Amino acid sequence: MNFIDLIFFNSIFNAGNFRKQKVERAEPPEQLKEKYDGFLTPTKFEHHNFVAMESFLRNMSMSYPSLTRLYSIGKSVENRDLWVLEISTAPGVHVPGVPEFKYVANMHGNEVVGKEMLLLLTKYLLERYGNDERVTHLVNGTRMHFLYSMNPDGYEKSQEGDRTGGLGRANAHNVDLNRNFPDQYGTDKFNKVTEPEVAAVMNWTLSIPFVLSANLHGGSLVANYPFDDNENDFNDPYSRLRDASISGRKLNPTEDNELFRHLALVYSRAHRTMHLGKPCALFQNELFADGITNGAQWYSVTGGMQDWNYVRAGCMELTIEMGCDKFPMAKELPQYWQDNREPLLQLIEQVHHGVHGFVRSSISTPVAGAAVALDGGNQTIYSGTFGDYFKLTLPGRHNVTVLADGYAPIRFEVEVPAVEPFGVRQDVTVMRDDPQHWASANDFRIIENVVNTRYHTNAEIRSRLAEFENQNGQIVSFGYADNEFSRHFNYLKLTSNIGEPEEHKYKLLVVSSLYDTIAPLGREIMLNLVRHLIEGHKLQDVSVVPLLERSVIYFLPQTEKFADVFSMYNANNTVCDPVLPDELAERILSPEAESSKDLLLQFVRSEHFDLMLTFSAGSSELSYPKGDSILERFAHSIQRTEFNYSPLQCSTSATRQLHRESTERVTSLFYKLYKIPMFTLGLSCCRMPAHQQIASVWRTNIEKIKNFLALVQTGISGLVQNEKGQPLREAFVRLLEHENTIYNVTRNEARFQLMLPKGLYGLEVSAPNYESQVIKTQVQHGILSDLGSIRLHGFTLIRGEITELNGHHQSGTQSTTSITGVVLDEGNHPIRNAKISVIHPAGLTHLRNFTNSLGQYYLRAVPVGAITLKVEAPRHFEVTRDLRLPQAGQPTENVVFHLKFNAHVFGLPRFLFIIVASVLIIVSVVICVLCAQFWFYRRHRGKMPYYNFSLLPQKGKEQFDLDEDAGDDGETELFRSPIKRGMTIQPYFDEEQLEHILHTDDEEDGELVMDMAPQEELDVADDSGDEIVMLHNHNNRRKH
Repeated sequence: MNFIDLIFFNSIFNAGNFRKQKVERAEPPEQLKEKYDGFLTPTKFEHHNFVAMESFLRNMSMSYPSLTRLYSIGKSVENRDLWVLEISTAPGVHVPGVPEFKYVANMHGNEVVGKEMLLLLTKYLLERYGNDERVTHLVNGTRMHFLYSMNPDGYEKSQEGDRTGGLGRANAHNVDLNRNFPDQYGTDKFNKVTEPEVAAVMNWTLSIPFVLSANLHGGSLVANYPFDDNENDFNDPYSRLRDASISGRKLNPTEDNELFRHLALVYSRAHRTMHLGKPCALFQNELFADGITNGAQWYSVTGGMQDWNYVRAGCMELTIEMGCDKFPMAKELPQYWQDNREPLLQLIEQVHHGVHGFVRSSISTPVAGAAVALDGGNQTIYSGTFGDYFKLTLPGRHNVTVLADGYAPIRFEVEVPAVEPFGVRQDVTVMRDDPQHWASANDFRIIENVVNTRYHTNAEIRSRLAEFENQNGQIVSFGYADNEFSRHFNYLKLTSNIGEPEEHKYKLLVVSSLYDTIAPLGREIMLNLVRHLIEGHKLQDVSVVPLLERSVIYFLPQTEKFADVFSMYNANNTVCDPVLPDELAERILSPEAESSKDLLLQFVRSEHFDLMLTFSAGSSELSYPKGDSILERFAHSIQRTEFNYSPLQCSTSATRQLHRESTERVTSLFYKLYKIPMFTLGLSCCRMPAHQQIASVWRTNIEKIKNFLALVQTGISGLVQNEKGQPLREAFVRLLEHENTIYNVTRNEARFQLMLPKGLYGLEVSAPNYESQVIKTQVQHGILSDLGSIRLHGFTLIRGEITELNGHHQSGTQSTTSITGVVLDEGNHPIRNAKISVIHPAGLTHLRNFTNSLGQYYLRAVPVGAITLKVEAPRHFEVTRDLRLPQAGQPTENVVFHLKFNAHVFGLPRFLFIIVASVLIIVSVVICVLCAQFWFYRRHRGKMPYYNFSLLPQKGKEQFDLDEDAGDDGETELFRSPIKRGMTIQPYFDEEQLEHILHTDDEEDGELVMDMAPQEELDVADDSGDEIVMLHNHNNRRKH
């Protein structure tokens, strides 16, 4: 009997609206709901493999064509479809004003509960639509997308009953998909290559304006919210382990932390047991308050999907751990459904909470791509094709900022109600932006930067730079053909009071780009920046004047291959990314010598820059050296802007990926080799956008560039002197919280100046032969604090006396003195256990000593006059120095030696030594194995039993005198029987020759042969009846 009897279809395939269909049922819906656990038809709780799942979804789609659309977003590694079922009243179309929601399940193939819950939820929603007011309202006002299995290949390998195992967790490439997404903090081997399943999900997510999402997992019972990792977790493998206490991890909340906590609590409190926070049996230390947790505080997940959704796609996503067991038995699924049905529904309903509306122009045209931010936050969402936007937020009063390219920014206040419907509609009308108005407000009214922008040729660039120097000689200096470097790289130097000493100023380097194909755009932005700073100095702007007083800025436009790139652009200006081989960044990374590269690196090495800024394209990312918390905070301050113009994410390509990897390598090279933090700012998606788009690129990035330059405004400075007020030029400063961060003082004044973000710092100021001093200081934002003169006290060296005994008194008295000093490496770090000895005059080899833990040494009883000191230290090159000690009794102090690190081993470079040693070890092992085999063979060859087998002739009758009665069927032996040495076979019986032939193997080895008693006839018969007698052969006895 059918429980659903469809009486009338109102043109079901043409109506396009399921709500118009008339449905009559045999029983009242309420009775059916109670009868079938909320469903209207019998429901079987079972696990679905890929074939069963696909069949289920096709059946649902065919049964409800006006409410569903089944589509594939891509393929898995093993070519299985990633099926998504859409549920809405207009499937396949984004309805303006209707928010988009998604669930993703089975990301880990062996975590299957989420997949089965989504299949049940699909059946629940579709059956109850039109019979349940809540479900009907939800479907009418929400467009839902369910991805049931993101990892179908892994599911096929997993096994039912697997509680906590890992079989099937990864995809067919053995890659954990929840470690494979791009991460805001870095790249490692897990997310360097994007898996096909991850690429499909990213493209799908970016193609639809999703507002809210959840990723369904298993293995625990908790609602997890971003961020999933911390800024240093790529360098800390222990943070990725799930075996530490929850309280021991570092919390990393987003700026929407309260909203994320609210969303997580919605799911947890609706769940029967999740809100209790009870741990799973295998992880008793995991105590989740209220059943929710910040991901980074639980354990680090680098390359996770929920962080990528929030940071890159503007979609708020939770990770729901649905139970302690990853692949429970099918009989347990009804209880999982009872526990998770209500939380799944409530989370979807949250998509309607907050601010929503439409962004239109003054003539009611929809404005797509408008950035909408809340309360000055950096996390923005973007309006869709129809201008509709959805910004989730908690109840209360909020400031909403809307910014669209080509339109004037607008900010308004809105109040979100704390009662149903928990949302408010706010339509926004934006006015066309006047470039002159923007220039007046943000760019000192420099019209040339925003009107009629274009690419300038090399000659025009040089002309503009020379013009800047001619008109502003007090702050600008143009370097052109002054030396070999400026003949290859024209540069502009910008600072206040050109020609004055620059020891007290920071040195900044701005390079148009390290890629020849991006340099044309980068140098246009550089020209705009120079004009901006010069004009700001003329107007005595409060941000520009202190900047030029505290820093020297070098601008380096790339001109080498501009003609090639510009000709490609002129030939086809629709080409977004021109491609050239052998770009500057690639030449920098190459070990081969090349003139322009070598000159650039020599320039960078000699000038000792404090910061470096360069430009790239193909993304909106900011690249910088990873692993340093100070540079991480610098990067965040650079990106912290009032309006986020940058594109959310540019499309990927092989060339863009190659540039991204090369940028990371060059960044690491400059930081490790030259101690220069290099920041690379992504300007736009295209490397060479159209002429008129240069103004837009400048407007979207000016605030980030200004934030970079503003880094010099915050920090500390001071002088290091001795007790007499003399500069200690070999002093250095170390940050106590950052042991690897050491700053040397300047060469003349012994000045140090540190760019630091605001906060409390501890400084250790040290110098050879002086006591270190620790200073605590508070750094305020926008203030360069001067610590004044820091006086260090010299060490008090313990001096002994030498008393000569009368018996050893020499007739001549020799004048002596003492020598003290310190041994340091190239980074001014003390070298302990270095040996200092006097090698000239001869005969003073007893005058030697070793350095202590501070690198200090003391030599006494050194004869006055010319001497030669030799310093030796492990893994360093030895150094000698000639000294003249003029006066007896007057000690010579502060003799400093700097040793260079020796990377050689036994006179060979370390890498070559490793190769040679490896080869020698392998050869030695092979020779030893061969010798052992040869010895073993020689040792055991004599003990092996000797058997002589050979084929017998086929003339059986003649040899064995077979009976004629045997006939043709008589058998002959193919092999002789085993015979010991000295034995023969005779075909007859001879009593005179018969002897006892029982001998042991020991007789052959020289043991005593025992005569055995005479024995009766020994008959050996074969199958044919002939007798074979084995006789001893006296003539062939083996000699020992």
